[in-house]
Amino acid sequence: MTKDADKKPSPSSKTPSASERLSQVAAHVAAVPAPRKTRASKTKDELPADYSDILSQLNSLRSIAITPDTSNKGYVRQKQAGKLWVRERVLELLDKDSFYEVGSVSGTVQWRKLKGTNREEPVSYIPSNNVQGFGTLKGRKVVFTADDFSIRAGHADGALMEKTIYMEKLAIALKLPIVKLVDGSSGGGSVTTIRKEGYSYIPPMPSFKYVVEQLNLGIPNLGAVLGPAIGLGAARVVACHFSVMAADVGALFNAGPKVVAGE
Repeated sequence: MTKDADKKPSPSSKTPSASERLSQVAAHVAAVPAPRKTRASKTKDELPADYSDILSQLNSLRSIAITPDTSNKGYVRQKQAGKLWVRERVLELLDKDSFYEVGSVSGTVQWRKLKGTNREEPVSYIPSNNVQGFGTLKGRKVVFTADDFSIRAGHADGALMEKTIYMEKLAIALKLPIVKLVDGSSGGGSVTTIRKEGYSYIPPMPSFKYVVEQLNLGIPNLGAVLGPAIGLGAARVVACHFSVMAADVGALFNAGPKVVAGE
């Protein structure tokens, strides 16, 4: 062995460790700048998370429904005939502060989209012509339906029949007496519907399935004829356990004279 081979390697000639090599490589790699965080700008048509826009619209529609339109021909005709408006009847019948309405804003609404936004606003609203809900009568809880003759004489309007069926089913589910204040056709046939669809039809009367079930279960059905009870309105009263008719303004018949004359 030579003399040079016996020499120990100097510190400067020491082989670099793995960590040192990694550091050398990393020094040649440029750091990637972190992406800038930008706050998303709110668009003008962003809908509020608390649904305050919808709640405000519902309150507006409800206010229209519970406020009588004294310029409406139907309302004027109702008063000239010496009859109460439908909501006046309900408040007179039920115990004070016991009226709880179901479907208070149901009706026909036309909407207009606000320019440049996702929002809409109602431009016209016709409330449902049947007021329905719960209340107490002499301390006993009841279900009730009440026709509003001032709106299309109580004829079928939109989802009126489905609304009435819902109350008939509730009376069964809750085993509660049901009171029916009839003034009109109680959602019966509508000439407007026939013109819209382009054909006539035999009324399906789906609600009577539940009326029969109520009678079989012994659920009290009470009816009051407070105006002309026509067609389906007349049938609803006839099917009650007990019914009364208002003097002078009450009438009970199957169809109008012109309809009968054409048969």
